[in-house]
Amino acid sequence: MFFVFAGLFTISFYIGSTTELSIEESLTILSNFNNQVQGIDATGIFLNNLAIGVLNFIPGFGSAWGIFAGWSTGITISGIWSMSPDMSGANTLDIFYASPYGFLELIAYSIGMSRGAFLVFSLLKHHPIRTILRWTIFEIIIAIALLAIGSVIEITMI
Repeated sequence: MFFVFAGLFTISFYIGSTTELSIEESLTILSNFNNQVQGIDATGIFLNNLAIGVLNFIPGFGSAWGIFAGWSTGITISGIWSMSPDMSGANTLDIFYASPYGFLELIAYSIGMSRGAFLVFSLLKHHPIRTILRWTIFEIIIAIALLAIGSVIEITMI
């Protein structure tokens, strides 16, 4: 299921990143983005990504949230790139997968989305809750570690 959700996140990101926006929409996105990242540090990046990532683990809702987060991130990229003529020829997926922090975020979010979906099936099949929780906690720790590493890499590259 991990690869299914990695694919769904990628597709939703791509759809968002290829959405054509008006100049007004792009300016609004660029302004909001600049306000959010002004003075941000690795902790701020980590907390932002953690808020997205933890919600992905919620049974049922998490998978939909992760797909929305992918699309929303893509829309933000579309808005920023439309205002940057030197980026217009670049493929968003190439840059997303080539950036170490983008790839780590994709892995962390996909772990959460797949675990959230798995939890639905496990609870419906009445699997032992103790085993389910043990593996869920383990995967949450992995996702948090990936997001922490990604935030340090991202702030270093910025």
